[in-house]
Amino acid sequence: MKLSKEGLQGILFVSLLALVTCAPKLVPKGWDFLLKREISFARSRETIELPTAAKPLRSLLIVARVNDIEISGIRITFENGEDFSPDLRLRMKANVDSQVIDLPGGARRVRRIEFRYRELIRKTRRAAIELWGK
Repeated sequence: MKLSKEGLQGILFVSLLALVTCAPKLVPKGWDFLLKREISFARSRETIELPTAAKPLRSLLIVARVNDIEISGIRITFENGEDFSPDLRLRMKANVDSQVIDLPGGARRVRRIEFRYRELIRKTRRAAIELWGK
């Protein structure tokens, strides 16, 4: 069976459409991008200062990029100095997994976030974390 050029283009289009619509949605609508931080696995801890212009948040969304990562602890410090450490341990696949963290109280400004982490696969000695908020 021989396919025409148009037939091959049609199959390619349908395949790409299926790939795009079936791919996991890492960042649902309604989230605002805060920042992206490259992290090195030479360290096991990273502190990220959020821009002072960031609006008050009710939730954070963490997305793993570049390499798989295990996050063993998170400490979120609010503008008033109060800390929040959710009890979680995340194993995140790069470009596949994201995690929502609901913040206590109403919408609050976040000053900094401290992550404790380690690599899961030795693809590269770095990874990236994206932070989104709403």
